[in-house]
Order: sequence, then C-alpha cells, then structure tokens
Amino acid sequence: MAEISGMNNLLDKQILGAIAVKFKEARTKQGLSQRKLALMADMEYNQVQKLEKGESNLQITTVIKLMIALNLTPNDIIPYGNELS
Repeated sequence: MAEISGMNNLLDKQILGAIAVKFKEARTKQGLSQRKLALMADMEYNQVQKLEKGESNLQITTVIKLMIALNLTPNDIIPYGNELS
C-alpha cells in the first residue's frame, strides 16, 4: 500500500507542477505580475507564488478564479499525456 501512495504523491506533484507552468505562462504572456493576478482573482499574493512553484494543492474554486482572471478554459490548464512525464 505504501508504494501506491508514494506513486500517487509523485503523480500529484507532476500534476501540480504542470498546472503551475500553464498558469505562469498565461500570466506572463498577458504581462501580469503575480500581485496583479492575485488582485484580479481575489487571492492573496503568496497563494499565487506558491501555486507557480507547484507548492500548493489547489482547490477547485482557486483554479476557477484563476481561469476567470486569465480568461482560460479547462483545456488551457489541464495537463495531458507527456506533460506529466
């Protein structure tokens, strides 16, 4: 059982890392600072910092707030296939 939870932990980190990259790319492409994005998404600045480092397990409400602020769709941020390797 420990091996399975370890694998899930690794997969969790890969998923969070891939999402973090996608949000950071969208933010920088739009010329937004982390502080500006935090204001637009009604979040704390440190939440955006942690998210972009892949250090925060995101709540769905946080994901949706960020998607709205950056005008993204789920297809823009959900990692697929080789993005998780």
